[in-house]
Amino acid sequence: MERKIDLIKAMRTFLVVVDQMSFSGAARQLNIVVSAVSRQVSDLEKHFDCTLLYRTTRAMQLTPEGRFYQEEFKGVLDRLDALESTTQARRQVIGGHLRITSAYNIDQLGIQNHIADFLKQHPNVRLSWVMVNRYVNLIEEGFDLALRVGQLPDSSFIARDYHTIGVRFVASPGYLAEHGTPSHPKELVNHKMLIDGSNRQPGRVRYLDNGKEQQLSVQGQIEVNQGPVLGQLAAAGLGIAQLPDFMVEDALQRGELVSIMENYCLPRIQVSLVYPASKLTDPTLRAFIDHLLAAQGHP
Repeated sequence: MERKIDLIKAMRTFLVVVDQMSFSGAARQLNIVVSAVSRQVSDLEKHFDCTLLYRTTRAMQLTPEGRFYQEEFKGVLDRLDALESTTQARRQVIGGHLRITSAYNIDQLGIQNHIADFLKQHPNVRLSWVMVNRYVNLIEEGFDLALRVGQLPDSSFIARDYHTIGVRFVASPGYLAEHGTPSHPKELVNHKMLIDGSNRQPGRVRYLDNGKEQQLSVQGQIEVNQGPVLGQLAAAGLGIAQLPDFMVEDALQRGELVSIMENYCLPRIQVSLVYPASKLTDPTLRAFIDHLLAAQGHP
């Protein structure tokens, strides 16, 4: 069975031999044994069915075929080296199309400001941002990155911590004056609840009691799949809502809403940047992720 040769490696070795006009000199420069140098030159001669070098005990000389192949090998290797340099340069270019996805209202964390800064720095990048309140399969639907809230399932995706959010119970001062302030989440069954339809389990509230997470089924007259709208309805006195703090922060500061049962709030929930491991070779996505993390103070 004919032995396969590394043609590119043998061509490079031959050129070093010609430059040194010595097998031993080429071996020293390449840091390999002389027999390996001799074998690679012999492999080239066998491959191209010619004699490349006249060899005697005292001298070495290129044959006519050797001079021809010397120039051809140099041309091939120069083009190959140029191609590799171009490929490396292309890998460093920040440009192209990024597709990201998130839940509705994640923009209230201010991520759009960081995105704007990135796009100003890299005008060759085009970005599509799709907001949907459902699980998005990044691979099948062709997305590069997702911002996901809460516990993540085990997967082959990479997740980087980006932000945290708190979730709290809120109601208007007028509602609490009329209906009373619940002291425990179990009392919510006796109150008017405003249901967040964007949750995976609408009609269920989650809370912490004695260090353990609990769930409670509730009913409400109103169900909305947009948290900010739900917050406005709560501020209008229509009931109690459980919402992320960034959606109701302004209303709390204005006194339109009051935070209640704070001792039963869940720990802060993680917001993560999630992307396929296969995307790590994309310099634009890497630069985008690094930019978002740096903007949040992450290393």
